[in-house]
Amino acid sequence: MPMKHRSWPAVAAVAMSIFGVAAATAGASPALASNRLTGTLYLSPGGCSHGSVSGTYIQMILPSGSTSGPYMSNSDSSCSNQAYTLLSPGSEGGLRFGSYQPLPSPAFDSAGNATAHEISAPAQYEGTGFATSTNPVDPQTHAKVPAPSLTIHGSKVSADVRSFSVSWNKQYFNQGSPKPDGSDPGITRPATGTYDAASGAMTLNWTSEVVGGPFDKFTGSWHLVGRFVPTSGSTSSGGGHAGSGGGSSGAAGVAATATAAATATANAGGKHVSAAPTTNARASSQQAAATATQAAVSTVVSKHTWRVSWWLIALALALAVAGFGGLAALGRAGPTDSVPKS
Repeated sequence: MPMKHRSWPAVAAVAMSIFGVAAATAGASPALASNRLTGTLYLSPGGCSHGSVSGTYIQMILPSGSTSGPYMSNSDSSCSNQAYTLLSPGSEGGLRFGSYQPLPSPAFDSAGNATAHEISAPAQYEGTGFATSTNPVDPQTHAKVPAPSLTIHGSKVSADVRSFSVSWNKQYFNQGSPKPDGSDPGITRPATGTYDAASGAMTLNWTSEVVGGPFDKFTGSWHLVGRFVPTSGSTSSGGGHAGSGGGSSGAAGVAATATAAATATANAGGKHVSAAPTTNARASSQQAAATATQAAVSTVVSKHTWRVSWWLIALALALAVAGFGGLAALGRAGPTDSVPKS
């Protein structure tokens, strides 16, 4: 019986298919996984120097403005450009993600000054102290809202801060993004920023239009700067571990020492609002905070590296080589059928 050789197109198709699998396996590059983390953004206090502003602050955009201004001036601002209202870290050092930092009771003193102090120290705005908080029920709209959440995408971050509220002059103003009902009125913009995994340095910015009250249609422009420290045992959406590695002594230790540091620096537009600790206690607290923060941040997991199993690549390449070897052998034998001798 004559023996037929497999056709060239079929062999070529098989070989190219095998080689294509190997190339795709070796060269695939999926998108970087996102991490949903809990923890605290420990705030850097705002400051003004030689016309430049640093750290954490808020600006109020006029109703006729855009995300770039113009801004309302605050006569209590300590900056030469009084459009900037500087903020200092509160008793818990900053904004916590994964749980609330609610209003105290009472929320105001007899003069209408806000008393909340966990996120940021109360600051003066046009003669009256204002403060920030996050609450399970928004005090202005009375809507139930989730606790702040933070998602890290490599060197970028996004956050849901719809529970973020400002109290001032015995009134409440939701300053979250999105709003409690999920909307984005006016020039309200999502909370986004940057993240440095090596140091934990983070920025977070958003705008939120005021709805109702004496500041109706004014928009708060929030600029938070500081260091993010994850809660011990914090887990990413992909199942990876991103803890502080120090049990309760990681973020909790920083929070405890941040209290002393915050009371030393907290002010309201240049007005002192709390007693400073002694020099020795302050130095000890700052040193402990720096040590705990460094240990916590050193284990932050912010990226997932995708790797291909080498055995799979080797198998695919071996199959490709075998396919091309068979192709070469068929080429030497020739494309015609074998004919038995008579």
